[in-house]
Amino acid sequence: MKAVILFLAVMLLCSPLVAADKEKTCDEKPKSGKCRAYFPSYYYDKESGSCKEFIYGGCGGNGNRYDTEKECLDNCKGS
Repeated sequence: MKAVILFLAVMLLCSPLVAADKEKTCDEKPKSGKCRAYFPSYYYDKESGSCKEFIYGGCGGNGNRYDTEKECLDNCKGS
């Protein structure tokens, strides 16, 4: 029982940190990365409140990169 309570307490304390990381990631400008592959991807554009397509090069970049527009919106809309 103590383990369950401890687990729940840790989860409760960590949830604000996850929300803060999400907001920070969604605020970043898109970065294609250093490689030269061609992966159509999506980034969240905070100014328009929508996800836009860009080309990801395959390495590097940042966390504001999603495979689908739906994934982008699910992670960033309202942040």
